[in-house]
Amino acid sequence: MSQDKSPRFLLSANELSKSFGGIKAVNNAKISVNRGSITGLIGPNGAGKTTLFNLLSNFIRPDRGEVIFDGKPIHHLQSYQIAQQGCIRTFQVARVLSKLSVLENMLLATQKQTGENFFRVWFQQKSVRQEERENKERAMAILESVGLIEKAHDYAGALSGGQRKLLEMARTLMTNPKLILLDEPAAGVNPTLIERICKHILTWNQQGISFLIIEHNMDVIMSLCHHVWVLAEGTNLADGTPQEIQNNPQVLEAYLGD
Repeated sequence: MSQDKSPRFLLSANELSKSFGGIKAVNNAKISVNRGSITGLIGPNGAGKTTLFNLLSNFIRPDRGEVIFDGKPIHHLQSYQIAQQGCIRTFQVARVLSKLSVLENMLLATQKQTGENFFRVWFQQKSVRQEERENKERAMAILESVGLIEKAHDYAGALSGGQRKLLEMARTLMTNPKLILLDEPAAGVNPTLIERICKHILTWNQQGISFLIIEHNMDVIMSLCHHVWVLAEGTNLADGTPQEIQNNPQVLEAYLGD
């Protein structure tokens, strides 16, 4: 287990288990993400992938196991504290604040704002206004980079499903993440937008952000990922390069049956 705490791992989890009503959704699972990598997590429907994401981000607490992020245990932290450490997740169905504008959704993600402190609002007004301007400029620059600049002042609820996913991904950048957990970024998205999403992931990865991606679209996994983990019935089935996973008979059987 000690090797999973090596500095080359940004995230590692060992012996993670979670049961619901006697059903083992995740059973003694492990996973690791190298610093600077794009890592995939795949498996048949019901394999426990999203439950594993929930355990890694502590949206649900494990029955057993540990999660190490950036050299420190995080499984005892609250979800917002994990996000503050730089481990951010998205959801299979993009979560946006529908009655706020796209820009307001972006600005809400900014952490540790001076204006959040009651006394600083009154006694450091110049600093608060400067910081707000800088945050708005940064948010607009990110929206422009993902092609949502023209939607900045529209209600987020008016966006298409694919645009909501882009907004959710763009919003994570406002937190200065070290690792982004993406839950099916290509699901329900048209091929043109999938290509755009993949390009953004590659660009952000080149800028130093690591990714762990759940995805059923194998073309996305094969084109993006350096390493792939496979879950089946809540347990580890295999891991390796995309090519190794693609040719693994156990993986093929899990997906296709006999």
